[in-house]
Amino acid sequence: MKPTKHFSYYEQLSIRRHAMTGRLYSLIISLGGLTLITFSLWTIWSKIFSVDEAHANHAKYHILTMENVTSKPFELRSLSDGDLHSLIDLPSFNFNINQKVCGDNNTHLVVALVHTAPSHYAKRQAIRDTWAKMIPTLFFMGLTNSSVTQNNIKLENQLYSDIVQGDFIDCYRNLTYKHVMVLKWTLYYCPCARYLLKIDDDTFVNAPYLLELLNYRLSPLGARDLLMCQLNFSTMVKRTYRSKWRVSYAEYPDRWYPVYCLGWAIIYSPDVIYKLYTGAQVTPYFWIDDVHITGTIAVKQNITKTDMSEIAVSESDLQDDKNISRKFVFCLLMDPDQSMRKYWNTITNLDDNMAVSSSTLGSSK
Repeated sequence: MKPTKHFSYYEQLSIRRHAMTGRLYSLIISLGGLTLITFSLWTIWSKIFSVDEAHANHAKYHILTMENVTSKPFELRSLSDGDLHSLIDLPSFNFNINQKVCGDNNTHLVVALVHTAPSHYAKRQAIRDTWAKMIPTLFFMGLTNSSVTQNNIKLENQLYSDIVQGDFIDCYRNLTYKHVMVLKWTLYYCPCARYLLKIDDDTFVNAPYLLELLNYRLSPLGARDLLMCQLNFSTMVKRTYRSKWRVSYAEYPDRWYPVYCLGWAIIYSPDVIYKLYTGAQVTPYFWIDDVHITGTIAVKQNITKTDMSEIAVSESDLQDDKNISRKFVFCLLMDPDQSMRKYWNTITNLDDNMAVSSSTLGSSK
């Protein structure tokens, strides 16, 4: 049995001081950790709150009526003489394939501007066979490294006359060039359209309901200050190397992206097209086009974004045919080659049934 060790008064006092110091350090560390967590949560919350508040405080879009329709959406002559052949930081841009389907006096209610890749022939054909029957539609792409694919594109365009191709390589990091090319083409070759629909080639458009929405919920005469899309709030910039969305600090120094549109379906009024285009032409290139065009540049140009989440769905929301109704306008597809025609047949059958029902009711009076 070990003898009990007795400590002197000063030794006991030193032990107590060490114990109190240890407890004090533990308390400081705990308080520091709690403060850090609280600050992080406050930062996130304040970011979300400030974004939502800023978005809510902007003025809404303006519907055109017979009284105010005389105002022009933009003045093309305000652009510089060399603007047509420049694209952001590309000083000698040209359209490799072009279409001039709108004309100066040919006013379309809406024109669809589809982002596609050179090899996506099946997706383009699915669109041509479905909702493009009701909406004037053009397909926008860049160049391909394959001579076979490029020859096929030329043959495809000879058959359909609906392809616009810019002279930059079509790749993931060049999406912003494609987006701004769409804006450029609209200003120079389709200035009289009431609305412009920028859309991806894996998106289904409920064309009857879209036309109904534009004609009756908005205006057949058009609108001003309209940038309507599914909004993405409070997105943190990806820095990890494991993410395909990784962005370096040199590319984008801020921690958060501004509110921006999910780019698979966006409705523009022509004046907004002009503001975004002129802003993009003088802003350093950033490769995530949705963030750059509808986020950074839209904020700089003080453009309001209108959320349309209530009419934009994903294919998982439409697994049961009973859920397909005229309550949605856009659907992001997992398998567009197959689903595009399936949903179009369902929508058109619904329209036919509604027409028959209306006719029957009318004849029974």
